[in-house]
Amino acid sequence: MRYIPEDKEPKDVLRYFEEICAIPHGSYHVDQISNYLVNFAKDHKLRFEQDAEKNVIIFKDGSKGASKDPIILQGHMDMVLEKNQNVTRDLTKQPIELRCDGDTLYADGTTLGGDDGIAVAMMLAALADKKLEHPPLECIFTTNEETGMEGVNALDVSDLKGRRMINLDSEEEGIFTVGCAGGAQEEITLGFERKPRYGVGLHLEISGLRGGHSGASIHLGRANANVIMTRLLNRIYRKIPFCLYDFEGGTRDNAIPRSAAADLVFPEDYDSSLVKKVMDKFEKQMANEYRYTDPDIKLTYSRTDYSDLAVSAVGRKDTRKIIALLMSLPNGLIERDPQIRDMPQSSLNMGVVRTNTDNLSVVYLVRSSINSQKKFLVDRLRSITWLAGGQIVTISEYPAWERVQDSPLVAELSALFEKENGKKPVISITHGGLECGLLASKIKGLDCVSIGPDMSGVHTPDEKVSISSVERTWKFLTAALSDMAEAGGKEEKESE
Repeated sequence: MRYIPEDKEPKDVLRYFEEICAIPHGSYHVDQISNYLVNFAKDHKLRFEQDAEKNVIIFKDGSKGASKDPIILQGHMDMVLEKNQNVTRDLTKQPIELRCDGDTLYADGTTLGGDDGIAVAMMLAALADKKLEHPPLECIFTTNEETGMEGVNALDVSDLKGRRMINLDSEEEGIFTVGCAGGAQEEITLGFERKPRYGVGLHLEISGLRGGHSGASIHLGRANANVIMTRLLNRIYRKIPFCLYDFEGGTRDNAIPRSAAADLVFPEDYDSSLVKKVMDKFEKQMANEYRYTDPDIKLTYSRTDYSDLAVSAVGRKDTRKIIALLMSLPNGLIERDPQIRDMPQSSLNMGVVRTNTDNLSVVYLVRSSINSQKKFLVDRLRSITWLAGGQIVTISEYPAWERVQDSPLVAELSALFEKENGKKPVISITHGGLECGLLASKIKGLDCVSIGPDMSGVHTPDEKVSISSVERTWKFLTAALSDMAEAGGKEEKESE
């Protein structure tokens, strides 16, 4: 079944994107999409490599008379799996419900996977196109980029000959990204003891937040559901102490949490009217604080009677320690880039909070375009955790991609962009994480730039992709490949 009308361009790119959407490909669920890429290579009689991490590299010879200097195209095959609370679809097993409305591609209540499915589709279209003029292509499809870049970390690049790379993981047309922040995924744990508790249960939910990509949206001042829930628990505990039964907020370290839930246990004779008064006042205050960034923020609650059936809840002392730790931990924008307006330099995202059987788990993504500031923020988390008596471990880490001031590739592509569009591209860096930094550390002398079509709402169910922007980006990419083939061919003939 086709979800995108056949009159939409570019046909091949959109067709491959539809096929990708039909294959579950969330992070850590990449076997099917990886094998799909292998089968594509086999069907088109192209040389390929697939490693233990399910990364795939597909090679294609250059067109007749083209330069022999390869160009690397690169993107990741995994996507962030987020969905609205009323969506029952299991994206680890079921396909994306793709939708098309005029110029807009989106999904039915879930993330779309334009990040980075559009890149995968463009590379497949380039590999399949027999008429396209291009130098030799080395197309890298990595895995688990969204969870800490594990795939590219393990990638063997020894067979790659290219020293120029176009990364296709950017989300604003006309912007050439030439640098990105480094990141560190940190997990904090704090132990506690559970005991049977009787009383009255109170279930709290924070919802209606906008969320967003923790790199692209962290500086916009949007509410973090884990932080809001922590503030509410602290406010209630100061009036009437309770025992924490459960805390669950956020799903990804790189997505600003849109919702959080907590379950509390009060003594049977607690003053419910006082708690309601605290919650009502708090909800009004949050509505005021976030009236511009999160106008739909909502607090809901319900009660449960545990007078006859005990639940295994955290003691009051440990509950207070949990709240104190969460209240002490930093979140959000820390430093802005002093040279680029509205560009974050350093930030933290309290992405996931969970209470387990015997401990609290808090997962962060720390970002900075300056490696020393990233280390400082990680050390800050370590110090706070040590004071609370907890533990912290680094799950994954990747370096910043530092801008090369005189890039021949950027100059070449900029000139072409201006010729094609009548204006210069914007040369920028991003606070999001890109695999360019890791690949540049693996491939000596790599010259790279990142481009992509217009997307919005990335890492949320509001994700959208502009079809017309995909078409323009595709035309620019194919024009660039054609120019590289022609320029290289001329140079070789002159040298003869």
